[in-house]
Parts: sequence; structure tokens; C-alpha cells
Amino acid sequence: MTDKRKILVAVVALALVGWVVRVTFFPPDENAKIETVIRFAAAAFAEKSSKAVGEFLTRDFSIHNAADRDAALDYLKMFFFKVRDLDVTIKYLKHEVDKLPASATEARVLVVAVITGVVDGQKFQAFSGQGVDTAILSMRKENDRWLVSSARALDTSDPEKAFEQIGK
Repeated sequence: MTDKRKILVAVVALALVGWVVRVTFFPPDENAKIETVIRFAAAAFAEKSSKAVGEFLTRDFSIHNAADRDAALDYLKMFFFKVRDLDVTIKYLKHEVDKLPASATEARVLVVAVITGVVDGQKFQAFSGQGVDTAILSMRKENDRWLVSSARALDTSDPEKAFEQIGK
């Protein structure tokens, strides 16, 4: 084996050992796992993949007072067909509970995102018309994996006011 290959193998092995040690001694907390799911779902949305977005939703997913899972995914397919240059930037994430225990099976997260794109030659920023879209996402752990079980759009992007709207 050449010296370069030995060095490469050593670096890969060291990185793998480091990752195993990190995961074993410092496992990601539930809040971090939820944030990862939300960011991956946002990336799937930006890639215009309703199938990939659907993988982050529970079977009984619903949009508050608007649509069930199938209707939401059908809408996304139509929307993705029309939109160009779609981008999603998550500006803010706030967990209702600052540190979820490992035994948690449900959670709610405030998400403030800027969604931009072009539809019919017109640029848009946010569906809400307020420059950003704000929603409360209800999350549920199924088979040790966090998924979005419902979404509720809010009429504020102010994090302090947003959780006040949960009970309404």
C-alpha cells in the first residue's frame, strides 16, 4: 500500500472512531433531532420533491383547518410544477420545551422561514404576504424517528407572540 493510501485509511478510520465516540458519549438530544428533521424537510421542499417531503410527515398529518396529508401533498405537486427558483431559509426555530427528555414522543416547534420563488414570472416572498411564513409544527416520534404530525400557520413572525396563538 502506498503512503497516501495508508494516510487516507488512517484519516477515515480516525474520523469513524471519533464519530462513534461522539455519538456514544454525547448523543444528540431530542430537540437537535427535531431540528434536523425540520431542516431536511425544508431542503426537500426547496428541491420541489413532494415525495421527499411526504417522508417527513406522519400518515395522519394535517394542516390546521385546511388539509389532510394527501391533499397537502397534492397541492405541493401542483405548486412545484408551477414554481421556479424555489428557496427556503429557516430564520428561527424555537422549541416549546427547551430540552425534551429522550422518552418524549410529542413536541411543538415554532418555525419562522422565508420561502421565495417565481410563479408565472412573478417573484414572491412568503405565502403569508408578511415577508416570512410562521408556523407551529407538531412533531411526533414514530419508530424512534421524529415526523411532522400537523402544521398551523400563524399570523405573526414575532416569536414571543407566536406561542400565545397556540391555544387559539
